[in-house]
Amino acid sequence: MRRIQMKNEQALKTILAHFSHLDDIRWSQSGNYNLINYFKGGLTADEKLLTHWLCYITDRQMPFMRIWDLGGYVLSSLVHDFQTRRDEDIRSILEGHINDRDKEGKLRVNLIAPSRGKNKRLQKYESYNQDGIVSFASRYLPEDLLLIFRTLLLLDKVSQRGFIGYFINTIERIDPKADDYHYKSILHMADALNKLTYLSAGAIRAQDLRRKMKKIISEATKFTVDFKEVQGLYTRKRLWCSLRDFLKSPEFNHEFVKALREAGYPHSRLWNRSNQRLKRSLHALELPGDVWNNSETFRKGLFDPYIEEVPKTWDMPKTVRAIYHSLNDETELDFHPEQLDVTFDFVPRMCERNMCDVCLFGKGIETTCHQKEGTYCSVTLLACGYKHPCVPSECYFKGDAGKGICESAT
Repeated sequence: MRRIQMKNEQALKTILAHFSHLDDIRWSQSGNYNLINYFKGGLTADEKLLTHWLCYITDRQMPFMRIWDLGGYVLSSLVHDFQTRRDEDIRSILEGHINDRDKEGKLRVNLIAPSRGKNKRLQKYESYNQDGIVSFASRYLPEDLLLIFRTLLLLDKVSQRGFIGYFINTIERIDPKADDYHYKSILHMADALNKLTYLSAGAIRAQDLRRKMKKIISEATKFTVDFKEVQGLYTRKRLWCSLRDFLKSPEFNHEFVKALREAGYPHSRLWNRSNQRLKRSLHALELPGDVWNNSETFRKGLFDPYIEEVPKTWDMPKTVRAIYHSLNDETELDFHPEQLDVTFDFVPRMCERNMCDVCLFGKGIETTCHQKEGTYCSVTLLACGYKHPCVPSECYFKGDAGKGICESAT
């Protein structure tokens, strides 16, 4: 990775430290991120993890809550059938969750699942929960459906339909005592997940779906478990989001460790999110690039003023990776590139609404920081919508160190 010349290292370190602390708060409790609306209780850890992975496949250019509420319901039903109806063909199971026609009879693919009665999170989607059937359509469903089919087909072939078994196949030959065990394992996992799902990516028409499915079946016969330690994969936003959740989310990390243990992996405890060795290896995760961290206002205000010019083709994932390497060469940072993903919550609230007068990097937090123990931190609640108890004696932000750093501030 090419290094970047710095104009102001201290400013960059302050910016990255702020986002690191916001990220720590983000993952401190489940209310600060998205949870899945499973179609029923009692799903196994493996079923929950695979549902999460499939939900992220569909997470493109549509409201994220629709995916977790509606998609989570339908996809968890599909996953449950996939992992419990083991004598049934994969294609047959998937076909049972596909509706080819809309109400007017036009060719339009939807994923469907039987309704299991009242579900509070489905109430706002009444038109998609009728006649005992819940339906869900992602924006790119013909393509997404093909990726889901490839995923299930290959899991059936190489890990007896076990999602976590696929992870174990990926990392079982890596020495758990080695200093770089977690780092290498994360990169191997990323390569394995990419090959499991995204090598079939590409736009297709609804009428071509079943022809493409036949092609996937043919390709699956040649698939082998051969995963590598790879760098980059910058374009795989959804891959990094899902893998990040498995390692950092209180809910999904618990399920990840539980699934490893239940599958017989002897080193499952090493993947607990509190493990310091794992934490020190999270720099292997790439920043999921999106419209928010690539926002022109955000980038020009907080990064461009403090670094020399970078190639025009570099988006924020590549840029922050290069900044990380350049700064980390001199001193070990309490930051890793993926942490900049808090921009998903920060940029819409701050940059897009021109909230510079109360921004951590604009006019500062003097008018919003109440330092009142026993209440929520008003700074993180305003900046990102994160609920976090105010503890003035332990507050990183109260020094207002980021005030005035952003050159986009008005």
